[in-house]
Amino acid sequence: MKKRVCFMGTPQFAVGILDALLTCEIELVAIVTQPDKKVGRKQEVQATPVKIEALKHQIPVFQPEKIGSLGDEIKALDLDLIVTCAYGQFIPERILNTPRYGAINVHASLLPKYRGGAPIHKAIICGETQSGISLMRMVKKMDAGDVLFQESCPIHLEDDVQTLHDRLMGLAAKMIKEHLPKLF
Repeated sequence: MKKRVCFMGTPQFAVGILDALLTCEIELVAIVTQPDKKVGRKQEVQATPVKIEALKHQIPVFQPEKIGSLGDEIKALDLDLIVTCAYGQFIPERILNTPRYGAINVHASLLPKYRGGAPIHKAIICGETQSGISLMRMVKKMDAGDVLFQESCPIHLEDDVQTLHDRLMGLAAKMIKEHLPKLF
């Protein structure tokens, strides 16, 4: 029987993780992403990149204003694991503790360095020569759980945020495919 997984993510970086999960031997039962927002001069409502990708694969999507309101829905999914990447909200412990195997986060830095938002930007601004991906257990405090797997990649002189973003997204996808089975 395939393990039941819920993915929580929002921006383009998280789409790389979602795509990797779609190739794994799991059942991706739901996606949680931020609500659609008005953007641009015309203030047109735009779906998140993760929602767009999820709908292509006909995966149910939840977009709560506050993730805590989904407690009953998450429990009803009978999950084995939650995987998050750049979701954008603190996830309450009662939701993190719902799946049989807990929750993991994919973070675009070599934790404990550059916890929180914009780790790719911070690494470039601070003149780092390497960055990486950390797969970690989720706990109540942001980016503070045990790091389970970590892999580094160089930051080249010619790199900008976009080139490093794309390379780290590829590395994160590779790591999910490699390490996800070990979490069960």
